[in-house]
Amino acid sequence: MRLSRPTSINEALGLLEDHGEECTIISGGTAVMLMMRNGLLHPEHLMSLDRLPGLERITVDDGQVRLGARATLLDVERSAQAQAALPTLTSALTLVANHRVRRQATVGGNVSEADYASDPPSILVTFGSEVRLASVRGERSMPLADFLLDYYTNAAEPDELVVEVVVPRPSPTARTTYIKYLSRTSEDRPCVGVAAYVDTDVSGRCVDVRVAVAGATATPFTLPEVTGDVCGKPGDRTAWKEIAEAFRDGIRPISDVRGSAAYRKHVTGELVFRALENASTAGTDGATRL
Repeated sequence: MRLSRPTSINEALGLLEDHGEECTIISGGTAVMLMMRNGLLHPEHLMSLDRLPGLERITVDDGQVRLGARATLLDVERSAQAQAALPTLTSALTLVANHRVRRQATVGGNVSEADYASDPPSILVTFGSEVRLASVRGERSMPLADFLLDYYTNAAEPDELVVEVVVPRPSPTARTTYIKYLSRTSEDRPCVGVAAYVDTDVSGRCVDVRVAVAGATATPFTLPEVTGDVCGKPGDRTAWKEIAEAFRDGIRPISDVRGSAAYRKHVTGELVFRALENASTAGTDGATRL
């Protein structure tokens, strides 16, 4: 195995152009090293991003939050600017794994792994986040919802590098929440997690409602046609029950050690209702572990 440690983005992109699918990218290493130690991954060429400058930046302005691909989950969790702009995300990050893992795991690595039982992607999807990718051919951006293709599969081309996740700031009148349900005390990975975004006008009618379910399907499960249908209607328990029932009926979850498909369908309906109710009535945004 060959190890490369480029010191500039251009050098890294050149290596990806030359080696393509033979090159495995390692950022924080919390996923790649575990797979290598367990014999699940045997890279011919390992490219570490630990010497790349600039990709650890967290930038907040009036319209968006830009999370550099090498920013760690702990960096984001502790960023005062990120806490002010995205309190549900930073609160949810405190529920991910443990302090040591969050000190190593990176934003870019987290979304690139496309782990179905990861918390941040579903939250980022409800915010309408985009992934910025770079290659020697140039740059492109795509919605995170489109970037996540399947179990542990993303839409990056072999010569592309994730350089940033761009998160639009929620509407000032919106409320967001994330509920993480654990069915096993021996681990922190969700059986089901639900992220909700609720924006209403002064009369209490829905302006924008978004929901994404984590841990049950290959990628965050959404029903934009259902959540969009309540816009213009009162944001109340009737609307939330309608959405919750649609999610319960529409989701096709997996069965694994954390729960059967039937169990996950039931839990999804309960948590979608609770998340929407919390987001619409709570005075502050945040995340909860059950």
